[in-house]
Amino acid sequence: MEFKKGTVNRIAENAIIAQGIWNEFMHDKKLCECFHLRPTASAIAVISTLPYAPMRGIPVTPNKLKNKLEEIAAKTDVLLGVDVNKSLNLMEKWGFKNREIKSKKSDGFIEENAQAFFINGMIMGQDMYEGINFVASELVLADKSSRFDIVGYKNGTLFIFEMKKDRTLAGLTQTAGYADLIKKNKKTFLKVLKNYPHNPVDDFKNIAAIAVMRYATNSATLLENRAREAGVGLWFFERSIALRKISV
Repeated sequence: MEFKKGTVNRIAENAIIAQGIWNEFMHDKKLCECFHLRPTASAIAVISTLPYAPMRGIPVTPNKLKNKLEEIAAKTDVLLGVDVNKSLNLMEKWGFKNREIKSKKSDGFIEENAQAFFINGMIMGQDMYEGINFVASELVLADKSSRFDIVGYKNGTLFIFEMKKDRTLAGLTQTAGYADLIKKNKKTFLKVLKNYPHNPVDDFKNIAAIAVMRYATNSATLLENRAREAGVGLWFFERSIALRKISV
């Protein structure tokens, strides 16, 4: 795997800028639960985890990032309101374009849905994530074939989560390869992660590579055995209702 020094340096530079600006918005709980930043070599992307706009993003130049976040923050009541069409129109006005479902056989639940729910759960500190802090989404430092869906951190361990919409054995091998890539290029990854806007990672001693895919009773045991052989963790997600009770 080839890492282009100039590309990594530009991502690191944009990460520093993103971190400084994001810190000014940390008090805004609504904004921080629904959006996060993704520094790239050419811009800083603002990424949505809103349930009706999962993982949609817009690239923003560093000098315009603060203004764009202020614009979004001023409209979070609309974005979280009951009128979804109004919210979608506002998102599309800003440039958060809809992701098309490529497969005609799709049930409408795409990988981005699971990814957005997962990130939201980490940010909100839900118990099932065991205190793992959200760091980054779709982290790319080399080519797009090595794109880490979700990066987390806790107590000296860097967590790499590879999201899959359905069950797949290939995903286990892919996840194991990501862990090996990071081990061999730790300094390169730290150059970027130590300046990341949400939860900077100064150093890590261990790497936990975890495949996340849809649960199915008839394939769970096979997947568990193969994950153990590949040396990766395995988390299943289920399509169920999460409740936030306001009154009886």
